[in-house]
Amino acid sequence: MQRTQKRKTTTMPPATMRDVFGIAAYPKPRRLRQTWLKDVGYDEAPNYIERMGLVELEDFLEVAAERLDYVKIVTTQIMFSPHEWLKRKIATYQRFMVEPYLDHSFFMQAYLHGVVESAIEAGRELGFRVIEFMNTTDEVSAAQWKAWRKLSQDLGMRVIQEHHPIHHWNWNLKPRASAASEILRGAEAALEDGAFMLMIDHEEFDLQGENTASEIGKVVDALGLENIVFEATSPKEGPMLWRDNLQLYFRLFGENANVANVMPSQALVVEEMRKPFLRAKRH
Repeated sequence: MQRTQKRKTTTMPPATMRDVFGIAAYPKPRRLRQTWLKDVGYDEAPNYIERMGLVELEDFLEVAAERLDYVKIVTTQIMFSPHEWLKRKIATYQRFMVEPYLDHSFFMQAYLHGVVESAIEAGRELGFRVIEFMNTTDEVSAAQWKAWRKLSQDLGMRVIQEHHPIHHWNWNLKPRASAASEILRGAEAALEDGAFMLMIDHEEFDLQGENTASEIGKVVDALGLENIVFEATSPKEGPMLWRDNLQLYFRLFGENANVANVMPSQALVVEEMRKPFLRAKRH
């Protein structure tokens, strides 16, 4: 009697919504199309209406982490939250491949208190692997800046250089737009010392006005879009200004521009703002 052989059938995994709709993926690590988050922890009042504790964070990152690259943890949270709690938060972000960084205001507070070196060391002990410095007047010498960057790098920390309109360092100065040459000159030493990104503060765009495309465009041409991140306005300065900022950045510099200071409630909107996928409802 001849036995019949059963044919082996292979089952394909079910299609995901990304497969069905042909949604593009942009795997990490990436040089362009980066979105950087702002984490205010529980320090939201009176300026923010959202929070990000450890319980919320885990759930949020399961959904949003693939769209996020770096996260600024605000200075008040770093200074006043429990040490071990902060270490767990930083480690959670890193587990989801979202890299926390110390904001320029952390450096400013350390500078004002005369504790820059010990603050950098304490930040590294918490688990930070990235620190942001800002441009200043000649009050801080080139040698001192180099020493602080070297200390950070010797501790295993990468460096971001942020450009602010100069009155952010000296409030006695009148606000004014910076020429592209000034922005590049202010970032030159940091970039030569290994800073991996130049961040441009949103207020520079406000001051540039109609000169934005020309002056900021020169900076992009000189450094490359992949080495620049544009920071959006915080909701505390206007509930929808962040959207205006992002629309401007994507319109002037393309959908792949790197953007920062995005709140958790805004995080999932950014990719749709880059290149709309959803079509308006037909009437």
